[in-house]
Amino acid sequence: GNAEIRLIDLAAAYAGLARGGLAMHARCCKFEQLPLARIASTEATAIVTDILCDNGARQKSFGTHSPLAFEERIAAKTGTSSGFRDAWTVGFDQEHTVAVWAGNFDGRPMRDTLAVRSATPLWASLMQELLRRDHPLPLPDQNLRHCQICALTGLLPSRFSTTKMTELFLKGTEPTQSSSAWFSDEGRLRLPAEYAVWCASPDNMVGASIVPELRITNPAPQARYQVDAVLPRTQQMIELTSSLGRDAQWFVNGTQVLPQGDGRWFWQLAPGSWDFQAVGRSGTTHVGITVE
Repeated sequence: GNAEIRLIDLAAAYAGLARGGLAMHARCCKFEQLPLARIASTEATAIVTDILCDNGARQKSFGTHSPLAFEERIAAKTGTSSGFRDAWTVGFDQEHTVAVWAGNFDGRPMRDTLAVRSATPLWASLMQELLRRDHPLPLPDQNLRHCQICALTGLLPSRFSTTKMTELFLKGTEPTQSSSAWFSDEGRLRLPAEYAVWCASPDNMVGASIVPELRITNPAPQARYQVDAVLPRTQQMIELTSSLGRDAQWFVNGTQVLPQGDGRWFWQLAPGSWDFQAVGRSGTTHVGITVE
């Protein structure tokens, strides 16, 4: 909403999306001959268009009965500039692209007026009139990949994914990683430290928390152990623990240690110098020990 752009240029940009990635400057007369230029692939613009047609994604902000809630498949986007100076709504069907600006010609801000309350009703009226003879947008190209994902992470669904959705992807860009690594054992979403401010805000309605800093809690750094000559070797093991609990992976001198059936990690004492590495989403950490 903040971009310094003319309404006619914004309409021309969205018309390029409507043409499947073929753009040209706006023309004011039919006899003008302006070149078309491909600025994006048909597949990429189909994905963007599909996003712009998603009424479900708009419900949280605009409700179920906003002027954007068309029964037909219509692409639409709103924008409101800082200080409520400009209100935009742009969208298209198969035959026409419509762009509407609302504001004061002298640049004075409006009174807390969002685009959905100012520009969108006029835009919706124009689209409804056009749809008396125009056609809604077709469904996406079947050459695109339809992939079910975890709605919270955008990764492949796991047992923690309470909400799933199907999204479109270019071939070769589909997610391959499971979303399970982004949840605690209790199913709570855990995010990197850069999301700390958001997690502490009222916007965090999913109960997400920050992944704790990765620390090895056992063994202690520079610890020294001694193999007991009397006890069976299978009874001489140390448990590997970290601040991430079961969310960490363990390596000893570069060899991965697999968890036991109860999810805990144990390593059998053996003489020598050993490097213990814990690996988690927040990075890796090491400690060294000696066994005599």
